[in-house]
Amino acid sequence: MRILLISDVHGNYEALKEVLAEEEYDRLYCMGDIVDYGPSNQKCVQAIRDKADFVVRGNHDNAVAFGVDCGCGYEIKELSQEVRKITVEDISEESKDYLRELPMTESTEDHFLTHASKDDLYKYLKPDTSEEEFEEFKDIDQDLVFLGHTHIPMDRKINGRRYINPGSLGQPRDGDTRAAYVVLEDGEITFERLEYDIGSVVEKMRGKDYPERAIRILKAGEVVD
Repeated sequence: MRILLISDVHGNYEALKEVLAEEEYDRLYCMGDIVDYGPSNQKCVQAIRDKADFVVRGNHDNAVAFGVDCGCGYEIKELSQEVRKITVEDISEESKDYLRELPMTESTEDHFLTHASKDDLYKYLKPDTSEEEFEEFKDIDQDLVFLGHTHIPMDRKINGRRYINPGSLGQPRDGDTRAAYVVLEDGEITFERLEYDIGSVVEKMRGKDYPERAIRILKAGEVVD
């Protein structure tokens, strides 16, 4: 069984298309945030809807679907509000309904999926987050947890449970602009990066009047002014 793990696509269809074309897989898991920041939100929703076996709702999916705050950190909050206005106009009502119906968590016999944390759509669990912050997972049955939200790859073991964040496929924030994802095959976990046509994404963003800061962040692979 070969499982492709992706998260935080953020409207970046060029990155999504490249990864799905590059990797063969039996199952596709998506840990949320299909939309916002990138210019191809409708295409991303449709692709995930068509191809993913399990999808959970991210905070940006939630914000677009229900017209609520995304709970973003202060350093990016104003920008997220600007791009969300474009996103809301960029996707169909059917796609918004799809986002509304996404579950907060999913699980299989071996795997537990969530966007940020088990009971908190906005909580940031990073590679350096204290172990106490992972306590809400203590009652689940699975020993392998997949999550996203931070846009930073993570592989941690805490009290016998392994936490995997593939990083952001469409909006990396770890200084590496390449699309980030993970392949799980026969118990082996491999973190991957893949180059894609950022120039095409930037061109589409400018064509839809995205803020220049959103473009700078995409090109830097991290939050910049």
